[in-house]
Amino acid sequence: MLRDITSLARGCQYDFRPTASPNDQLHYLFDEWVPYYRTKWATARYLRPGRILEIGVRYGYSALAFLNACPSAEYVGIELDTDSYGGEAGALNWARQKTALYNAQFIVADSQKFDRFPGGDYDLIHIDGQQDEKGFEHDMEVALRQASHVLVDGYFWTRENFLTASEFLFRNRDLIEFYGVIPGYAGDLLIARKETPKSGSGAVCTSADIRGAYTKHYYLGDCGGFDSFKRTRGTKLEDGRLRTVAQLADLATRGRALDLGCGRGELSIALARAGFETAGIDYSADAIALAEDAKAATEDPSLNLKFICSDVARAPLEGTYDLVVAADLIEHLAPQELDKLYKKVAGHLAPDGLFVLHTFPNLWYYRYEHARKRHLAQSVGAYLPANARSRYERLMHINEQSPRVLRRQLRGYFPHVLLWFSDHELSAPYENLRRRFSIAEMRRSGDLFAIASKRHLDVASVLAHFRMQPIDALSTGDLLVRTVRAPAMVQPESKFDVDLIVTNRSKVPLKSFPPNPVHLSYHWIEGNSGQVAILDGTRTLLEPPLDGQSERRYRMSVTAPMNPADYILRATLVQESCGWFDAGPVGAFSDKCVKVGDQNPGARPKRSMISDERKGNPDVDEQGEHRADRRGSEAA
Repeated sequence: MLRDITSLARGCQYDFRPTASPNDQLHYLFDEWVPYYRTKWATARYLRPGRILEIGVRYGYSALAFLNACPSAEYVGIELDTDSYGGEAGALNWARQKTALYNAQFIVADSQKFDRFPGGDYDLIHIDGQQDEKGFEHDMEVALRQASHVLVDGYFWTRENFLTASEFLFRNRDLIEFYGVIPGYAGDLLIARKETPKSGSGAVCTSADIRGAYTKHYYLGDCGGFDSFKRTRGTKLEDGRLRTVAQLADLATRGRALDLGCGRGELSIALARAGFETAGIDYSADAIALAEDAKAATEDPSLNLKFICSDVARAPLEGTYDLVVAADLIEHLAPQELDKLYKKVAGHLAPDGLFVLHTFPNLWYYRYEHARKRHLAQSVGAYLPANARSRYERLMHINEQSPRVLRRQLRGYFPHVLLWFSDHELSAPYENLRRRFSIAEMRRSGDLFAIASKRHLDVASVLAHFRMQPIDALSTGDLLVRTVRAPAMVQPESKFDVDLIVTNRSKVPLKSFPPNPVHLSYHWIEGNSGQVAILDGTRTLLEPPLDGQSERRYRMSVTAPMNPADYILRATLVQESCGWFDAGPVGAFSDKCVKVGDQNPGARPKRSMISDERKGNPDVDEQGEHRADRRGSEAA
């Protein structure tokens, strides 16, 4: 396409100068502009647009080039008719005179005031690139909703123009079929949209206005944690924000749980695994379909979990809930919708129940911290966009929360509210509960967490729950590990999962929290020599924590050795900086024979998963649980 357009431009005889205004203050540049307007002419001649909209008309030189190339086209020009941003007051009168023979109309208005440009959809929208960054981004966002093609002039006019337009391309790449640049005088950027946008207002008042944006593409390509979800099919909770919400859910009494705006369902699955009777609610049919697939991928029929496709504020609720979670939901709801939701949650929350929330961004982060960073960048000649939000954030975040507004609105329905800040990396999600943050730290912290309840919330008790101290009171039989699902053969250095059941017969809860977290891990032991080939296996978090006098099923991540051989995979637990639990006196481990090496392509494939380890193994009792022995101590 670009080659054809440039070829047309070189071969055409179009000359804008006979129709140029003698009063134009930039008349000394006319000779330089001839190839520039021939490119405009050639672009229109190639695309053959039936309807053209131009933002920023000035004397109408581009309008005349377009209409000369496509005389039957319908043209609409929007011009503020002032001296700002390269314009010239009164120039629009010249444009009206020279286009009088065409189907052309002009609107004197500020394009920034439109959520949707007048006249419906267009085949081509021409955008004046010589604007401030905010104005350019607004016009481009509206144009991309209404045009099959968008032509941006001035792409190379200044470095700021180039960086601003390039940032727009990056942020909206999923909407663009292709784009190309014709360098020329100031550079023309031609963008083709993937599909012609439908008519309708761009204004968003409630979550109902953006319901159609919550698609499978969004959940698997932009929504936080999408890469982890695709890798694990939603069966593991790896995303930091969701993991933290699941940790906070552990403060609630095991009972009925409600996941509002459940999305892909991985948090709902984690709550069900933690022992809650869980319902996940989302108004996106695509989200519910993904959630159902994730539930099926767990291959765990014991999960007490259901998903409901409904608006969270209108979903029918029965009885009371011990836990309600809203992870990255409230910024997607208008204030009046939040009032209805909070009222509904308060009415169905058990007297001792907990309402756990997470939201990003803390509005102060974008309003103050990003502005500070941008000022610093400009001072050293670097570039940061004026608006750092992604396209989906701009579209979906209709009610970003400041700490004050969030606390005030929650307190209108819940007598007790804890609210705190966390950095977006979630490296220390509870740090703000331990100490008061400075104003600068509050601005830098992009995430907000909150717990609301009808009962008193004790900060010291919350913090104590998320600490794990050294354990020195366990003895033989207090912990049991049983392998229920593992591969019989794997490839060297491959990564795979093993399903374990861990029983804690002691009174000490096991948690993966500092200062001495307890993790699932393993050793690789050579099958022939009995020597330890790999001592320190990959760590897997105990999520949810394993309470005293309880039993849970966990999925442990494993990496195979690099050398092919017959091995024993010993699954166990380790308390960091304290010791391994397969050693005495605890002796909690489970051994599984695994062959590491290339499978003979001519051999009949073995069953990939084996759950029965007892056959021919004298170290396994009748329940499949390993007794402590000398090998456990030697392996550690």
